[in-house]
Amino acid sequence: MRPLTYDVHFREQSTRIRNWGTGLLILTALLWGWCGIQLLTSHSVEQDLPEVLTVLWLSVAVGLVGTALFTTGAVSRRMSEHAQAMRQLEELEQESGERRAS
Repeated sequence: MRPLTYDVHFREQSTRIRNWGTGLLILTALLWGWCGIQLLTSHSVEQDLPEVLTVLWLSVAVGLVGTALFTTGAVSRRMSEHAQAMRQLEELEQESGERRAS
């Protein structure tokens, strides 16, 4: 696989990972909102509390996975962009060095 093709594929995969993380973080926010609504509107808080706490604990796990995926995708993409910029700078430096030598 060519370096450019590989780099494009890597960035697309990083973007997909970041998007999954974003989706899980949105799901976490929705679960927290549901828990808040249940606690504020429920007439029998003591009966609903175990269910709400279970959903809250599950949302923490989903949020942690979402944060890890989002961070991994964002950092991977950023590092790929940085590597490309460094390659371009090296190419420019080599070109300017060749011009000086001529």
